[in-house]
Amino acid sequence: MGNSFSSAAAGFFWGSVVTGVTSFIYFSSAKGPKIDEFKLALQKSKSRGAHLEDSENVNFLTDLIARLWPNLSPAIGETIIATVEPMFKDMLPGPLASMHFTKCDLGHVPMRLDNIVVHPRKKDTINFDVDVIWDGSCDIRLKGGMGVTLGVQNIKLLGRMQFLMRPLSNELPCLGAIQYSFINPPSLVLDFTGLGNVADVGGVDQTIRGIIKDAIAGVMVLPNRLAYKMDLACDYRDAFVPPVGIVRLTAVGGRGFQIEKGIGFQKDDIPDVYLKIKFGGKLWTTTVVKDNLSPEWNETADFVLSDTDQIIKVDAWDEDSGTFDSDDFLGTASLTIADMLLKGKTMEAELLDHNNVSTGAFVTLHCEICDLNSDPKSFAMPPAENHIGGLLTIIITNAFDLPITKEEAESFVKVKYGKHEFVTGCVVDYPGYDCLNPIYDISFLAPLTAEVVKAGPPDVSFELMNKWAKPTLLGALTVSHKELMEAPEHIIKEKRPIGSGGASLEFQVSIQGVGEAVPFDPSSMSVRSVAWELSGETSDRAADLADEISQVKVTIVSGQGFKIKKKTFKKDDIPDVYCNVKFGSSPSIWRTSTIKDSVTPAWNESQIYTFTSEKQVITVDAMDANSKSEDTPLGGFRVSLGKVLLNGGKMELELQNEGVGKAAYITVACELISDKKAK
Repeated sequence: MGNSFSSAAAGFFWGSVVTGVTSFIYFSSAKGPKIDEFKLALQKSKSRGAHLEDSENVNFLTDLIARLWPNLSPAIGETIIATVEPMFKDMLPGPLASMHFTKCDLGHVPMRLDNIVVHPRKKDTINFDVDVIWDGSCDIRLKGGMGVTLGVQNIKLLGRMQFLMRPLSNELPCLGAIQYSFINPPSLVLDFTGLGNVADVGGVDQTIRGIIKDAIAGVMVLPNRLAYKMDLACDYRDAFVPPVGIVRLTAVGGRGFQIEKGIGFQKDDIPDVYLKIKFGGKLWTTTVVKDNLSPEWNETADFVLSDTDQIIKVDAWDEDSGTFDSDDFLGTASLTIADMLLKGKTMEAELLDHNNVSTGAFVTLHCEICDLNSDPKSFAMPPAENHIGGLLTIIITNAFDLPITKEEAESFVKVKYGKHEFVTGCVVDYPGYDCLNPIYDISFLAPLTAEVVKAGPPDVSFELMNKWAKPTLLGALTVSHKELMEAPEHIIKEKRPIGSGGASLEFQVSIQGVGEAVPFDPSSMSVRSVAWELSGETSDRAADLADEISQVKVTIVSGQGFKIKKKTFKKDDIPDVYCNVKFGSSPSIWRTSTIKDSVTPAWNESQIYTFTSEKQVITVDAMDANSKSEDTPLGGFRVSLGKVLLNGGKMELELQNEGVGKAAYITVACELISDKKAK
């Protein structure tokens, strides 16, 4: 039922918001006049030093959502009630299983869109990415048995979404469907109320967060996508965008790990290091290297790659063999496939502790990209351990002529492939939906691992079911592995009868092999055509500059306006200020040094980032470091790279907290760097 919730709620919202503005994003970003205006504004700002307002398309989108929010908010609330409530009895324990909504008000604070990057057109596909930010005060109330009450008063959501428009045509609306997903699992924080009434039921908040996160990840985090049809005649099988390929990650080694000094008569502990590497929802654990401060693994694992901005999360651990000893956390690092490709496929990542402070230890990873093709030789024999020999793709579009009434309709399709089991969303009778000819429009991926190939690739079975709580089988059909291998290009795209009641199912099943590693092509990354526009070049030199400019230097210069906290009978507290800085879609957070006892801190510290667009956003949060308690937030701001460059490359910005200015300021500077200068 998690698929049902995510498909309905997320589909309703993004279908309502995005479809009206998607074409605007691409065409207004891609056309020449937009860049010409940016260049002209830059030239004028250089001559007169004027402060220019940001002219990004994201303002249009955010404003549009803000105008629609009074209508979107109650509509989404009603959809959530209708789709989420049935999940509680299946997924929540004890008295919580009878939970039902008494109110679902999403509040007056709308979602915001930021940091839009439009990628080059590839064949018949247009692709753009955008940050989705929501810090909304809401009033969601639930009630269950035994007087149990629960509420949510605030939702914080932050994630980067990818939108794909495909297929394209020369007839309005010019695109068949919009597919959308989070590139990586979004950050989600729920502020609960009423938990005191369910204190006896441990982990309730974690359970609910887990339900929501799992539901989102199940259908709306790459490689999973949701679709919204712009052309109702569009066949989802034609709109489907396959994965980029298979990424083969190698855990090379590490360095800088420390000996834990023994206490008293205890022996010093040299760490036994292993890594947990998570990518695209899959977790891989390396072997343990005993008693080593510079461990070497040189172990590899394969993952399905859908986008080069997908994050690799690496956690280092020290294995403890004692009966009552848990493994010790040694640090974490986050990087993207794009980061690695730009570093020549091999990258050393610094491990940070839970407070984002360097541990002094590092791990080195290497990646290779393997393409997907129609040659089955890669799974003719079992692949190496943790490798993928092939990929099975299952697409389910429609069922037709269900042998039930509208009132009974609550249909879904279950797919089985060996140990894999997938379930579509559940389609019920709802205005605008034909529940007797339900549309599922969903895809599933099943990697062919060594275990699958050794056992012999299984057949694919489809079961058309009705009623989620007490499923009834309406019909079943099977696509054999032998039939699939004999099909042209190993693709079966058909509509077949399912069961004896007159129903039929439209689907596609395909199987692909894995090729050799694909050489890295820098031109496949985000277009840097704006680079020469930023530099003011208009001659043939422009083309050379577009390739040369690949990095941007971000400097946190100084701050002013910070306040001294007056204290009675104690020494006044002068802030110890540092900044946490995030740039663009990079998952890493850079922490500046801490300037102690200063209301006018000066840092002049810099970091180098990958440049892709003037629309990349710099996020700065100022903090007051405390030695005996949690650090205190002093406010923050978000500003686009283009806005800083238009202001002469340096800009003083006011810190804000929940939209209110704090009368304290941070100066940030930006400089574009060419490849030659970087060398």
